[in-house]
Amino acid sequence: MPIMDSKTGKISKDYTIEELMEKAREMRSYNMVALTAADSGHTGGTLSIMDIAAALYLKKIRHDPRNPEWEDRDRVFWSTGHKAPALYVALGEVGYFPIEEVVKLRKLWSGFEGHPNRLKLAGVELSSGSLGQGLGVAVGSALNAKIEGKNYRVYCINGDGELNEGSIWEAAMCASHYKLDNLVAIVDRNGLQIDGATEEVMALEPLAQKWEAFGWNVVEIDGHNMREILAALDDAEKVKGKPTVIIAKTVKGKGVSYAENVVGYHGISPRDGRKGKESLEKALEDIGGSQSIKEKVDYLLKIAEDYQKEVEKKINSLMPEFSKNYWWNLAGKMKVTMDATRNGFGRAMEKLGEDERVVALGADITDSIRMNKFYENHPERKQRFFSVGIAEANMALVASGLAKEKKIAFIGSYGVFVTGRNWDQLRTTVCYNNFNVKIADAHGGISVGPDGATHQALEEISNTYYLPNMHIAVPCDSLEVEKATKKIAYIQAPCVVRYAREATPLVTTPDTPYEFGIANIIRYRGEVDDFLQAFEVKLSREYENEEEDLSIVACGPVVAEAMRAAYILKEEFGIETRVINMHTVKPIDKGAIVKAAGETGIILTAEEHQVGGFGNIVAGVATCGKRYQIPLVMDMVGVEDKFGESGAPWELMKVFGLCAEHIAKRAKSLYDKKGSG
Repeated sequence: MPIMDSKTGKISKDYTIEELMEKAREMRSYNMVALTAADSGHTGGTLSIMDIAAALYLKKIRHDPRNPEWEDRDRVFWSTGHKAPALYVALGEVGYFPIEEVVKLRKLWSGFEGHPNRLKLAGVELSSGSLGQGLGVAVGSALNAKIEGKNYRVYCINGDGELNEGSIWEAAMCASHYKLDNLVAIVDRNGLQIDGATEEVMALEPLAQKWEAFGWNVVEIDGHNMREILAALDDAEKVKGKPTVIIAKTVKGKGVSYAENVVGYHGISPRDGRKGKESLEKALEDIGGSQSIKEKVDYLLKIAEDYQKEVEKKINSLMPEFSKNYWWNLAGKMKVTMDATRNGFGRAMEKLGEDERVVALGADITDSIRMNKFYENHPERKQRFFSVGIAEANMALVASGLAKEKKIAFIGSYGVFVTGRNWDQLRTTVCYNNFNVKIADAHGGISVGPDGATHQALEEISNTYYLPNMHIAVPCDSLEVEKATKKIAYIQAPCVVRYAREATPLVTTPDTPYEFGIANIIRYRGEVDDFLQAFEVKLSREYENEEEDLSIVACGPVVAEAMRAAYILKEEFGIETRVINMHTVKPIDKGAIVKAAGETGIILTAEEHQVGGFGNIVAGVATCGKRYQIPLVMDMVGVEDKFGESGAPWELMKVFGLCAEHIAKRAKSLYDKKGSG
């Protein structure tokens, strides 16, 4: 049944097969414009699923864009959340919002986040992005229809790489057990995932027989043949007593020549931007169809550009102001070099690979987290690298088995997945057994920017700190990541190293002192050309009290912001600051914290994390260790009990109040409070 008027029960709009095919081309075009405007996003999968999206939203499902919460609507759950742009253009095409709005993709506050957010956009049934979870939600929704005697049908869109997740098969077993014939799973079988071909990363075949063995009705179709798509959806309604899975064979990047069957286009926008061999212009030429979108590309990109200008104006209005602009590299002095912190992990893994005991396990983002450096220039090490696909829980367990047999086992993925999805495995198998497993908590904090909340790890310091036997390193830049990774490799215990994805300031050198478990004390000495040369760094046990006015205790990339805050506080207010780089969060340097509490009387913690995850640890040490007669003023800077947003990483640093300007303002407030108290 096509688009409905929920009040009258009449059809609002219907399409012929030919019209659907043209609409799919139009949707592909809007999709490519949106990806170009965002300069990021997932080209491959959005193009492979587009014909199915058109068939569902324009022809098959019963829904009313004017009444998104209509109780009797059919539900479509996008478990494969990174294909969100395809969902957005489908919703725009049928009228949930003007389709031109999709060019605000991945921009701050737009609602068109890198992964769907049901709380911000009409028509989105599920906030998703952590793969493997949507089918279980669809099972629950279909069960509810049975309980309530409702006639709505439930659809779930899954990627084929996503089938690596064990939760998919748990949901499949559940759906079959409850005979959910009102449920249809659609697998976008394009054969590619981030790390390569699915059959090389983690073989799925014989896929149809696996679903059949789980008790499902299986239909295999050409996912780009509109007649086959609609026929399969119609036939699924006739099946009684079991759920249906449609395995749709598709081409990743379908319709855009330079992206078709190219694994590299899994997660990027047109490489050449607007013009060139791999550009928006070429994509629109390949897709063909209506001239109208080609003619209004300038208009569409102007919408995105104007929106971004308003975002920047609002962000700037939120920034504390001082006598001059202290932002990175804007002034003639205090220049700093930037480097992606993940590069430090890659350098360390390349070196550690020389040890035959070291093995590495990847979870389908091997290149992105720099785990690939373990074997990239050393093919002989391939036998010590194991891909487990998208299966974090299994990865932790396989690593445990290797560690039990005396291997030093590294695992890695997005921090939110590698420490969150498999927390029980980390607790019970890794830590309880005290297995020698090393966890690359990659892309920590808000550094993944436009990917949005599902991929932004803001809770993992808390999640891992309270696990007995766990050791935690949260280094401040790529050089310190390299040092920390090499160090934890030879600690005989479970260890986490948390690092960001994007470029952050280099605020250490190869000669900067580093000792696991011992904090560094950083003191601003005066404005010079080179930011690094403006500071003196010592190990905490070697530092002598300089009677500073306050202390900022920080970890991770926020250490650089704390240093810049010390610069601002001195230049603007004459306030001397003791910056403590707590690069080892567990075991934490209690002595450095207790001394700071006693000697400065003011502690401000700073973390790129839910506020208090790190701050409460420091507070506990400070309050338990200080002498009662010494007053202490304390506060914390961090993300204030909220999920992340889609936006550029530096935008999010400003919006969440994590940059130096905000830290300096909060520190000055504490200083004034103590002085008046």
